[in-house]
Amino acid sequence: MLFRFIFYCMLAYMAWRFVRWLVAPSPGRSNRDRSARRNAAMVRCQTCGMFITESSALIVGGRDFCSRQCLERKARRA
Repeated sequence: MLFRFIFYCMLAYMAWRFVRWLVAPSPGRSNRDRSARRNAAMVRCQTCGMFITESSALIVGGRDFCSRQCLERKARRA
């Protein structure tokens, strides 16, 4: 009886570790992704003033916009 309990506990522990290994991102990649996001250049949207990363900004005529809606809103005002 005790042997069966220990066996099932070890089996559950190994299954838990395997699932964590499958779900967890690789350490090297996640560290690079985090540092890239941390060092990303930020720009301000010309319409609403929200800060966004330079890579996700819409750049039209040398101006930065956070979304197409802000771009259209700025075009309507001008």
